[in-house]
Amino acid sequence: MDFIQIVNQHRDELTKSEEKLVNYIITNNDKVIYDTIKALGKVTATGDGTIIRLCKKLGFSGFSDLKIALAKQSMESENKKSQDNYIDKSESLLVTAIEKTRSLINMQELDKAINLLIKAKNVYIFGVGHSGESARDFAKTWLRIGLIAHAEPDPHIQVQVSNLLNKDDVVVGLSLSGHTKDTYDSLKLAKNNGSNIIVITNELLSPIAKLGDAKLQTAAGEFSSIGSVAGQTSQLFICDVLARGYEKISKIDSNAIKQRAIKAVMKKKK
Repeated sequence: MDFIQIVNQHRDELTKSEEKLVNYIITNNDKVIYDTIKALGKVTATGDGTIIRLCKKLGFSGFSDLKIALAKQSMESENKKSQDNYIDKSESLLVTAIEKTRSLINMQELDKAINLLIKAKNVYIFGVGHSGESARDFAKTWLRIGLIAHAEPDPHIQVQVSNLLNKDDVVVGLSLSGHTKDTYDSLKLAKNNGSNIIVITNELLSPIAKLGDAKLQTAAGEFSSIGSVAGQTSQLFICDVLARGYEKISKIDSNAIKQRAIKAVMKKKK
């Protein structure tokens, strides 16, 4: 049963605020899939409580459950269309991830994150699964501008590292959901030891986000078989933004760094 059918079954039970919410979701379902509850509340001028009550009234356990249902419906609709358009579908998915993430950037939080990186004695990047792969890409990207960061995707090593950190260190935590237990445990230990935490996640109300001294929001979930690609694209966009901000504020001559690196690499080829 699609979302409109579900709504029609409960139409008589809806309040005016819930009716407004429903109408927005129906006409903007592709956007709502990537929205947080705060973002949806802001654009519809409704509170968290109203959104949660609507979800439960329609038979969903919560807002995340509703988004998953919308995503599945969108996927089924797309699958009914011509399979010849798969290139455009991939492009649309990734471009949307970047555009939506761009729209969610909070400049105050971004500046805070960049300044934490500049002042840090040591920088570590924690993530597991696909976020662990993104952590490795972060480290390689930042190395090109002279920022040495240590990517650690193994949660057991993360805990050992966190146990040795202090107030001079910064840990960047990557988690699309914001609920990854291993990442949470590692970040919590680092924070307890005085480290500053930069969190990059979809959900700013999540347990991991609450640990952040600076919080940056991504906007792509893992609702489809290639959703993780969009998620990583969203994370890597933030990575590049941080790199460019770090480069600008630190007034680093990244070209000189790159030239030295190229020379060093070329010597290895001889």
